[in-house]
Amino acid sequence: MSIRRQRGMRPFDATIAAACLAITVAAGADVPDGVTAREMRFFSEGVACYAKVFTPKGFTADGKAPAVVLAPAPGDTAASTEKYAAQFAGRGLIAMVIDYRGWGRSGAFLYVAEPVRWDDRLRFSQHTARVRLRRKRLVPEAQILDIRNAVSYLQGEPGVDRNRIGVWGIDAAGGHSVTVAAIDVRVKAAVAQVPLIEGRDVPRRAGRPDAEGQAQMVKLARTGQAPAYPESAAVMNALEARLAQAEYHPFWFVDQVPETTAVLFIVAEKDVKVNNEANAIAASKLLKGPNGVTVISGAAHGLASPGAFEAAVEAAAAWFQRYL
Repeated sequence: MSIRRQRGMRPFDATIAAACLAITVAAGADVPDGVTAREMRFFSEGVACYAKVFTPKGFTADGKAPAVVLAPAPGDTAASTEKYAAQFAGRGLIAMVIDYRGWGRSGAFLYVAEPVRWDDRLRFSQHTARVRLRRKRLVPEAQILDIRNAVSYLQGEPGVDRNRIGVWGIDAAGGHSVTVAAIDVRVKAAVAQVPLIEGRDVPRRAGRPDAEGQAQMVKLARTGQAPAYPESAAVMNALEARLAQAEYHPFWFVDQVPETTAVLFIVAEKDVKVNNEANAIAASKLLKGPNGVTVISGAAHGLASPGAFEAAVEAAAAWFQRYL
């Protein structure tokens, strides 16, 4: 497996405190020698989210090591990105995999299931009430906030250099990584792997939902109480996901990425899911800072073969080592 790199256009010329529950776990057979992992919890809008942090050999809490948040594809969990995190840690990076709210081992979205008085007549109040938990919601804005809160968590982690934090995302989370880099200057380097960066051909102006979307918005606004059954929750999740994804255009954020933030796109040469020209390559041409496109020759979208995986790891790790 080989890689081809298209060089970037220009050379390379700063929180929320989060609590954690840290549990030491044994390193698996596929974890490089000396790499250790800990399961943790960080908080995103009050919801406890699952994370696992991989630390490199020789890591100490007194050091100042660079760190990376790995964002799974929407619909996937931290488990899908652990193999990348372990390899990054083997190359000297602290790597944090996460579950978004409502997915994997993270907490759910909470809704009150009964009438509760909670208006401005009460400065503070405490209630005992039934709640409903919703999971598997595909809300890009919520996932982006989860990624940023993971960055905040790492900034408070002993041994992490809070000024050297990057974000890695895959598939539609590749679009998330670009969006986070554009709105959060704390991110110094980003890697978008086989990225779906929607919105290149969508005009930047106020839009109007189509007839079906508008009907769904009216329905949710008038009858959108938190569902009481799994079947109704699945229906509501699907409606909300369609509306949220229709308005999410990460390509619009590309030219807002600061020139001090380095962005690498890793694409598969034989990707039939994502049009590389309309996504990664088009986005790279709008970036003001250091950037590049690495093409994994002969690979399909998932980069599942050992050679493709290894090439992608090498490219991403080298990018973070250079720019963090």
